[in-house]
Amino acid sequence: MPRTKEKENYRARLKAVGLRHTLPRERILSFLDRKNVHPTPEELYQGLKKRGYDIGLSTVYLNLHVLREHGLIYEFKDPKGYTRYDGYNEPHLHLVCTSCGKVEDLLLKNLPELDLEPALKAAAERTGWALEGFRLEFRGKCPNCQG
Repeated sequence: MPRTKEKENYRARLKAVGLRHTLPRERILSFLDRKNVHPTPEELYQGLKKRGYDIGLSTVYLNLHVLREHGLIYEFKDPKGYTRYDGYNEPHLHLVCTSCGKVEDLLLKNLPELDLEPALKAAAERTGWALEGFRLEFRGKCPNCQG
């Protein structure tokens, strides 16, 4: 169960995008707000059940859709075509194994050579788009699949 400070953080994040607080939303955000967690909806459902939460699979799907639509989580397809979700707020990119499908977070603060802000600004200036952010993934083989 999230601690009081974390609960307040989730409530504030929901309120900031115009969503009301519900326990399923708080629990989903709490589950996804960890490094290297990129579950499918079914994996998320099973993870919440293991934590002792009484939640339905349809509730998980509905809330994932709402949270994604409001920009609180990120949805992406892994190399095997599975839909996965990411709610980790620390600026990061994904390392994706093209062999086994593993997805790992790489924090941008751990890769200071990669400053994407100038590229984002240049892209906005050249295209006229009002860009809000970026998602980047590197693809290759993880250490386990290189053997």
